[in-house]
Amino acid sequence: MKKITFVLAFAVSAFVFHCQSGAKVGAEEGKTILEGNWVLTSNCVTNPSPNPIAWLIISNNRDIKSCYKKTSSVVKGQIVGKEGNYNINWQEGPASTAQYPVGGPLNLFGMTTEGVTVCYVRTKTLPAFCK
Repeated sequence: MKKITFVLAFAVSAFVFHCQSGAKVGAEEGKTILEGNWVLTSNCVTNPSPNPIAWLIISNNRDIKSCYKKTSSVVKGQIVGKEGNYNINWQEGPASTAQYPVGGPLNLFGMTTEGVTVCYVRTKTLPAFCK
């Protein structure tokens, strides 16, 4: 009888542990992950090829760094907002709004500043001044 009770208790414990860890995984799967490196694209829909004149580095889904090749400048900011729609508060310059994903299946990061919208696509390479 003790063996049956032990096996039953073990089975219930394993089931409860599996359900709890599964809930955590499910919540993470539903979360938009912006983290990573992004490069400016030529266009948000018709020509999404990389245009390496500007980059974004997003970390912790809230810290953002923008890099511009022409001036080798780097500006930092913070991302706030709900899933899919964000506001970016830059340390310098006007604030931006952002949406992810845009461009249909292209999964681009769209950013609008002072009425001008540009898009970024994920990349692995960054210029040295931006790192």
